Amino acid sequence: MKNLIPITLLLVSGLFAGAQSNYDDLLELLVDEKYERCLYKAMKYTEEEKTTKEALPYLYVSMAYFRIDQSEDETLKVKYDKAFKESLKYAVKHRKKDKENTYFAEFADYFSELRTVTMSLAEMEMGEEKYTRSKGTYKYLCDIDANDVGGWLMKGYSEYMLKAKKDAELSWTEAKKLISEGAVAGLAEEQMKLFKKGIITISEKLDTEGSRSQAVEWLNLAQPFFGEDKEFNVTYRNIAG
Repeated sequence: MKNLIPITLLLVSGLFAGAQSNYDDLLELLVDEKYERCLYKAMKYTEEEKTTKEALPYLYVSMAYFRIDQSEDETLKVKYDKAFKESLKYAVKHRKKDKENTYFAEFADYFSELRTVTMSLAEMEMGEEKYTRSKGTYKYLCDIDANDVGGWLMKGYSEYMLKAKKDAELSWTEAKKLISEGAVAGLAEEQMKLFKKGIITISEKLDTEGSRSQAVEWLNLAQPFFGEDKEFNVTYRNIAG
């Protein structure tokens, strides 16, 4: 997968300097592009008794795997051919350790980049009608950030396409709950794009299947957030009139 957004600059930014006084060794390795060494050392921290419960080592494992996946070093990429999925898995592990969201805001740029690549992967899987895979990929987004409305919408859509309508309804109910609770206000830019994509995708699908009232319900739910968006309004006019 091609590198979409360089993170070298964000790695040396002030955001990182304040967040990891205890793991400067990992930061230095990452900045020096010594990703494999960073991976080994961060992994060791996750296994040691004194540091296994700390959140940051898991995040460094995720970042090291991610940079390996994005690297132009083909030998390294072949050696770690599942690096991207591992980056997602360890991002989820980090989030479970970081129950108070201590580092989430400070590492927002990394999570944004990780989400962007994940969304591209899921979109490709959807285009190939590999809905079981896309469901799993969108689930990673929800596990990394439980407030990711678009992740829940598209996970539900994947389930809907797999004829698992009860599962789809559970995912969509969670999305509706988050919207009603005001979670949208805290979403990043790429999450808002996925939110809009989810609403449009679901409403168009429901409309073509004869469930226009449900489609309109979704569109009305999103209208306060995308009322000025041209793409959203085209769909809104076509379905809701």
